Amino acid sequence: MNRRMRSLYHSLGIIVALFTLLLATTGSLLNHTTEFELDKRYLTWDWILKYYNMDNVQADAVYLLDQNVVSQFGSQVFIDATPVTQAHRPLLGGIVLDDLIVLATDDALLLFSPEGEFIERMGASAGVPPAIQNIGLFHGEPVIQSHSGMWRSDFLLESWEQISLQGVGWSVPQPMPDSVEKQLAEYFHGKGISIERFILDLHNGHIFGKYGVWLLDALALLLVALSLTGLWLWCRRL
Repeated sequence: MNRRMRSLYHSLGIIVALFTLLLATTGSLLNHTTEFELDKRYLTWDWILKYYNMDNVQADAVYLLDQNVVSQFGSQVFIDATPVTQAHRPLLGGIVLDDLIVLATDDALLLFSPEGEFIERMGASAGVPPAIQNIGLFHGEPVIQSHSGMWRSDFLLESWEQISLQGVGWSVPQPMPDSVEKQLAEYFHGKGISIERFILDLHNGHIFGKYGVWLLDALALLLVALSLTGLWLWCRRL
């Protein structure tokens, strides 16, 4: 074997040795998942969560209402990190009215207690103006902007009068606070990536993406080829 071929052979041997070491180590750890509680221990490193697309939670809408964070993910509505109801229309805003949290969609008002308990849904049958665009407060009184104009009510939300006002504090979307985002990420994705899953993905090649399995197959074939050529060279020396 000439020098160039020997150098290539040694380089390939190092690659295969590292591959074999990875398989042996991860396989051994997986055999002791129960003893080491690998399925109950979690990795929360930022780069791992990012790799598994678990580093952030993208809400459709976020509103900060006093001490509460209201958010919507699809049809699911959360107050802080607790799911409170289903709303099949987008949230347009919210206000805190005495001991009520009032959220607005385009066709109704959703009422909650300060603890996030759902109280009732008030729509057109309850006298709420239709085609709501936003909700806000004017000197502590609820105000709705709709396609037909501006409407004001009292804290009972039982009657509405059309009016024109300046200086209404309209509800506007806000960024998600980091503390609540972490709680929501845990709600949607769990505590992180279990060590068992991470090791399994290393073992079967999934950690390297959709081509990882093919990469391991290629390395396995390379291992077979090197083993056969090694046997052939050994037989020649006999």
